[in-house]
Amino acid sequence: MITSSLKLFRYASIIKALFFISILSMSQVYAVQKYSPNDVFSGVEYSNRILDELLSLKNISDLNIPESKEKDAKPMHVYELHVSVLNELYHYALKQKRPPPPLTTSTPIKYTPTDVYYLTQLVINNLEGIYEDEGQIIDFSMNNPSGKTPTDVYQELFKLYYQLNRLNGKKKVSPNEVYSHFVRAKEDLQYTLLLLSKKYNDSEEQKKRLLITAIYGMHPNGTVISAQQMGKKPGDVVEMSFKVRNKLNTLRKHHQLTEITIPSLGDYEQIKPIDAFLQTQFIIAELNLLKIPLDISSTTNSFKAVMGKTPSDVYQIIKHIDYMLERLINTL
Repeated sequence: MITSSLKLFRYASIIKALFFISILSMSQVYAVQKYSPNDVFSGVEYSNRILDELLSLKNISDLNIPESKEKDAKPMHVYELHVSVLNELYHYALKQKRPPPPLTTSTPIKYTPTDVYYLTQLVINNLEGIYEDEGQIIDFSMNNPSGKTPTDVYQELFKLYYQLNRLNGKKKVSPNEVYSHFVRAKEDLQYTLLLLSKKYNDSEEQKKRLLITAIYGMHPNGTVISAQQMGKKPGDVVEMSFKVRNKLNTLRKHHQLTEITIPSLGDYEQIKPIDAFLQTQFIIAELNLLKIPLDISSTTNSFKAVMGKTPSDVYQIIKHIDYMLERLINTL
């Protein structure tokens, strides 16, 4: 009897071991492959080579490739710029009456190079299709770089964004586009303040009122945000963007997140609207990441085209963002 029980125990142990091994093997087979900044850089660089050829075919040669001054880009920033790249591809596809790529959204998650890689694949697939539609054959392949960082990827992606703008017939990024992206950031922050205000109980009515009134550019004491100032330039917009990012760093520090290094105005020889556009991408990305410790899961609104905007209009929007962040910091 004891022998039979021992055999049964051994048999059960073997079955359990085999089951564990089978599960382990399956997890290895179905494990998600992870990608590095090198993989993303390779895909973006390859995409730029396709665009080089496409722009040449269309006799677009007066290129002025922009340079990012950012030295501390993270996967979340690279992901956000990919969203804008895919938006450019989407509009090009519609004009050419070809199937557009899916539009992606900006969401509050901790992005990794693998998340970014999947967006790069969407870009590659669409650009290859566009190139082949022109009757061309791709006779080059991806390189295999090493030692690349998200900051390296960001510069290459910045070039890609610029070249897609040129493919879409735009010689430069306009204040209209910068304005639209800052509106996305403003609306996102407004909704965040609204959701945060609802988390305060009746004993914290003052904090609730401070957050809600900030949404409208007001203070419970009756004062309002200063009126729009005319004559602003892209440099003023970038300078105000840096003030916003400093406040975002204050909030990051409060939530035990590492601060993001911000360029200085002295890094620029001449500030253009495309430099201001780049700030919108950083701010939107960082507003999303800050939602995580605040336990907020809302997505950022999509891009909506506007007309007739000036740098002064853009400046007023970002001034409101700065105003709301100041209020948020003061209620911590």
